[in-house]
Amino acid sequence: MPIKCSRCGSADGEIYIDYIRQYLCIECFNKFFEGRVKKTIDKYRMLSRGDYVAVGLSGGKDSAALLTVLKKLYPDKKYIAIHLHHGIYEYSEDSYVKARELAESLDVEFHVFRYEDELGVTIPDIKATRYGRKICSTCGFIRRWALAKASRMLGVDILATGHNLDDTLEVMLSSFISGDYESIYRLRPVLPPLPPNNYWKVKPLINTPEYEVLLYVSFNRIPIKSLNCPFGDDARSIRRKEILRIWSEREPMVKFQLFSSFTKKFIPLLDKVYNEDHGEVRICRLCGGPSLSDICSTCRKIQYVKKVGVRG
Repeated sequence: MPIKCSRCGSADGEIYIDYIRQYLCIECFNKFFEGRVKKTIDKYRMLSRGDYVAVGLSGGKDSAALLTVLKKLYPDKKYIAIHLHHGIYEYSEDSYVKARELAESLDVEFHVFRYEDELGVTIPDIKATRYGRKICSTCGFIRRWALAKASRMLGVDILATGHNLDDTLEVMLSSFISGDYESIYRLRPVLPPLPPNNYWKVKPLINTPEYEVLLYVSFNRIPIKSLNCPFGDDARSIRRKEILRIWSEREPMVKFQLFSSFTKKFIPLLDKVYNEDHGEVRICRLCGGPSLSDICSTCRKIQYVKKVGVRG
């Protein structure tokens, strides 16, 4: 006999959630998933800061799940999907097609930021430069920069990204090992605008495990990219997420315990440091974004890649 859902008691339990010790059918799992996202948004007042919401829509599972849930839970908000086209051969085309398909199915405006057009370089161009050995981290810098530039240009109130619980803990672990506490500080669920930016950054999936995001996308047949980035096969983040996965197999609640310590204990300590005056924030003369000097660090990287002028 199939095991019945622990919540409704009538449908078959399709998935076992170990940390709550319950079997859930698809309908009850969707309610469980969406309910947690709503509680997170309400707890941190993520969407109370405006009605024009941008979602960074990569074509991957996290951002696809995020846009789908936001449209379902808060249909009265105005949404725009920002897709960054990295120029990574078939991978970027596959991501673009799936992201556009989802946006169109949800009746959400779709904005494409093509690196080739907007920056004059693509991610493969980086491979032949001194940043090639750290291409994933360099791509991350440029991705955050591009989302910020597109959000300023579009005049949105809120930028929502699909960072899940595993993403957050992996970056927290990596940053702690390297002593990069400023990166840990930026992991907080809500980040206020840093002038000249005028939008809030929010992460509604920040306490949702990555595996459950994949289940939600699969159960609801949400279109996502089918190809993996050719530059990400040996990414350090993949190895450290595997460590977290093995750890959570032994201790199912450990990810939530780490997140709780991060939000309740570590963030208040970092607030005391980073709320202090660290000097005047200037405006980059090339991109118009926040910078500590005349030209921001990302624009300097892009200038260097252009100067090298070698295609990967």
